[in-house]
Amino acid sequence: MPLLAMLLHEPAASTVRGWWDLLERELGLQGLRRVPFPHVTLLGYSGLDQGRFRRELETRAEHLGPITLRTSGLGLFFQPLPVIYLPVVRSRALNRLHREMWETVESLEGELSPIHAPDAWSPHLTLAQFDLTPELQQEAVRILSRQDLSLEFEVRNLTLFEWIGPRFEPLDRYPLLGERVVTPG
Repeated sequence: MPLLAMLLHEPAASTVRGWWDLLERELGLQGLRRVPFPHVTLLGYSGLDQGRFRRELETRAEHLGPITLRTSGLGLFFQPLPVIYLPVVRSRALNRLHREMWETVESLEGELSPIHAPDAWSPHLTLAQFDLTPELQQEAVRILSRQDLSLEFEVRNLTLFEWIGPRFEPLDRYPLLGERVVTPG
């Protein structure tokens, strides 16, 4: 299933990769390398005319501006598989961007992943996934709890990802060229 996401830029991307490296060094966790780009997923979809969707993204990105986001705390998903993540604080600007992308796919009659529905979506930065067992999840939380996990970062593009071989790869990036969105601290 293709994904629409927001890639992190430097220095935030290096900070997140540093936490991935820490978990790999301490616990041998490497599963996250299947999606080796720090990002926040907006939605997963299928059944779209990709050319039409790409043209729509290009048009919309011209009017959407960069958004500053921040993380808060540490989160856990237990099902369908263990995941450790940094929750991204939902702002009006982020909610508006997400809803606009959701409605774009809906208008093109695409199939959408229900976990990314506007009322269910939990924006986050994944720190460990795929080879994380419940036992390692507990140990990883212990290791991460000693880190300053607060992060503020700017999102400047939308990126389409597709599963290619053993991992997701970015296909196209759409710079957010509109006026910068300032979110209250």
